[in-house]
Amino acid sequence: MLSTLRLSGPRSRSELVEHLGLTRSAVGSLIGELVGAGLVAETGPARGGQRGRPSATAAIDTTQVAALGIEIGVDELAVAVVDLAGEIIDTARISTERGQSDVAATVAAATDLVRLLGYANGSVGSRRIIGAGVAVAGLVRSADGVVVAAPNLGWSDVALSQAVTEALDGIDHVSVGNEGDLGALAESRFGAGVAAGTMLYVAGEVGVGGGVIVDDQPLGGRSGFAGEVGHIPVNPAGDECRCGSIGCWETEVGERALLARAGRDPDGGVRALHRLVRDAERGDSDVLDAIAEHGGWTAIGIAGLINVFDPDLVVLGGVFSDLWPHIEPVITSELNRSSLGGHDRSAVVARGHLGTSARLIGAAELALQSLLADPATR
Repeated sequence: MLSTLRLSGPRSRSELVEHLGLTRSAVGSLIGELVGAGLVAETGPARGGQRGRPSATAAIDTTQVAALGIEIGVDELAVAVVDLAGEIIDTARISTERGQSDVAATVAAATDLVRLLGYANGSVGSRRIIGAGVAVAGLVRSADGVVVAAPNLGWSDVALSQAVTEALDGIDHVSVGNEGDLGALAESRFGAGVAAGTMLYVAGEVGVGGGVIVDDQPLGGRSGFAGEVGHIPVNPAGDECRCGSIGCWETEVGERALLARAGRDPDGGVRALHRLVRDAERGDSDVLDAIAEHGGWTAIGIAGLINVFDPDLVVLGGVFSDLWPHIEPVITSELNRSSLGGHDRSAVVARGHLGTSARLIGAAELALQSLLADPATR
C-alpha cells in the first residue's frame, strides 16, 4: 500500500480495495497503521461524484519523515533531505578539487553539509530521518557498502558505509550504492522511466556510469557491480582507460574526451563543460562538430546496450542530458541505421527528468528500502 501511494499518487479507500485485492476493513486497518507511523495522511471523506458511501483519500505524508541523500562525485559533494514522495526538501553542494579525495576529509565534509541543512540527532526540523544513502562514483559491494574501486576518486577497498554511519549521530546504518545504479533507481520511480518495465540509465560525467531496472527493481548482479556500462570496450585502437583497459566507452564519451574534441583542456572539469554547453547554444561550429562526433560514439554504446537488453527505455543523464538537444539528431540517425528487424530503436531513448538531482534522490531511495519492505518496523 505504501509503495502504491508513493508511486501512483493519492488513492481513495475504494480504489485501494480494488487495486490491492483486500477487504475494505483490511485497507482501513493498514491505513490506520501507516497514519500512526507518520507515513500516510488521510483526507475526506469525499464522494467525488460517485454513488455510495463516501470514501476517504489516502496520500503519502511528506511532512513527518524523510531520508538523507549524499552524493560523492569527482568534482562535487552534495547532500539533500528527500521526502517520501521523492521530492528534495533542501539541498547543499560544494565543489571539490580533483586529486584531493581523502576519505576521512570527504566524509567530514559530507557530514558538515548535512548539519548545514539542520540535521541533528536523527531529525531535520520536525521531520524524523529514516536513514541515509550515499551515491558514489565507483564499484560498491552491496552486501557491506564497501567501495571496492573508485578510479576517478583514487579509492579502493573503502568501508564507506561504516565511516559515514559513525560520523552521523542518530542513524543506525548508512546504505551505499553506485551513482549510476542510484540515478537509475530515481528515474525509474520518479522520473522519465516511471512507466518502463525494463529501463537502462546512462549518465556521463568524468566517467560513464549506468544502471539497469527490471520490473521496478535494480539489477545488481552477483556482487552488485552490474551496470558498469562505461567499461564496455568500443574502440580497440582507443585510449587507455583509468580502469587499465583500452578503448572503454567512457574514453570516447566521457567528459575528457568531449573537451579534447572541442579543443578545450581535457582536465577543465565541470566548469569547462558548462562553458562548452553555452558555446554550443550560441552556435559555435567547432563545438557543434565535436558534439556531433561525441553523439556518434554515444550511439554506438547505446546500440549495443539495446541489443543486449531490449529495454522499454534508455534514459540519458549527466552530461548526455545537457547535450541532448545537440546529440539527439545524431543518436536518432545512428540508431535507426543500425536497427535490428526494422524497429525504430531511437524511440526508446529519452532525456532524464531529474537532472543533477537523480543521484541524490536515488541515494535517499536506497536508504528507504528497509522502510518500504516493512513499514511496521520503522
